[in-house]
Amino acid sequence: YIIMSNRFISVAIPFYNNSNYINDLLENIINDKRITEIVICDDKSNNNELNKLKKIICQYNSNKIKLFENTENLGCYHNKLNTLSKCSNEWACLIDSDNIINKVYIDKLYEYENWDINLIYAPMWAYTFGETINELASKNLNYSQFKNEYIDRIKYIQYFNSGNINFKCLINTCNYFLPVNKYLSIMKKYNYERTKIDCLDSNVLFADWIHDNNKVYIVNGLIYKHRLHSQSNYTLSPSKKYSTIVESEILQKLNTIK
Repeated sequence: YIIMSNRFISVAIPFYNNSNYINDLLENIINDKRITEIVICDDKSNNNELNKLKKIICQYNSNKIKLFENTENLGCYHNKLNTLSKCSNEWACLIDSDNIINKVYIDKLYEYENWDINLIYAPMWAYTFGETINELASKNLNYSQFKNEYIDRIKYIQYFNSGNINFKCLINTCNYFLPVNKYLSIMKKYNYERTKIDCLDSNVLFADWIHDNNKVYIVNGLIYKHRLHSQSNYTLSPSKKYSTIVESEILQKLNTIK
């Protein structure tokens, strides 16, 4: 592949007690020359998990991997933003530490001559895999019905109100490609309490992006591997009890034109 000038990217990986899975991600991206840094932000994992993470990183012996350690546990929403704030490239792949992107994923992004700063480039399919047969191949995480679509405020409201399950899964993923500085500048306008939003952090970020008159483009052929397991944020988050309230607040906000 051809590396275009000034088209280097970062991979931003928020991390919390997930040392069993992150190596599957790192080994798929470490040698890609288009990725000049892999930023991992540990959200105050327990000592055992943090030490295991450091051992994994050491094995690669690469200055491409940059580990930052939070002094306090920020939660999913704030740690995503914190990880992105450590990136030095203008564009970054935000990916959870238990999921996998690879060369094919990056190749698809580089098919575009220019990346539009008003867009998030989102995958058309989160190909699910897991540890038990029940966790494999979830139909709900196939978003190909939306491929080549630009999701804006109006489309979000229409799809959400239609009860489309695949769309509700799509807006609850933060595994996508984004313009770092613009993304952070938008999210800085808001101040959320993590108690309520951690379980739906991705939905909140998605909605705030499009509320600011930007769009999310669903890239035809962009696929990543999404691991389903019992220790995921969504499964464990105590904020799940607020999910219905947060969803209605998001819709109310999107129905209000600035």
